[in-house]
Amino acid sequence: MLDPSDPGWEPSSIADIATMVVDDDPMITKIVEAALLNMGMTNVYAINDPRQAMDFLAEGIGGVQLIICDLQMPDVSGIDVLEQVRLDFPDLPFLMLTANRSPDAVSKAVGKGVSSYMVKPFQLGELQDRVWQLINRRYRGLGKESNLPGSLNSV
Repeated sequence: MLDPSDPGWEPSSIADIATMVVDDDPMITKIVEAALLNMGMTNVYAINDPRQAMDFLAEGIGGVQLIICDLQMPDVSGIDVLEQVRLDFPDLPFLMLTANRSPDAVSKAVGKGVSSYMVKPFQLGELQDRVWQLINRRYRGLGKESNLPGSLNSV
């Protein structure tokens, strides 16, 4: 059996996918964490201090297969987190959340390799759909048509 940090690893269900949520607003991390748990994820790391997230990344990704991160945070931005992730994990799904609707912010995130981008406020269903899309694109390559156990199409 492959370790989740191995390039050939494939999840057998949504519960296998570990996710790191980084936002300086504890309410946002709780809301996102609850949405992910509701989807069937069991390993969600909610981090409110972006410096702690950077430390976590510096120590190794720790089997995380998805990152959801705020763009604007004190001391360390979501772009900083994204750049750190892309150094070693160019294909890791990375969803950026932000209240910043500026085309420059979107362009900068896209230029740094963000997988997807959502503007706050968002509906929980939209967040869950976007997460499914990222997971299915990365681990099955079939978009929403995936038959990954626990996916929208297998419910």
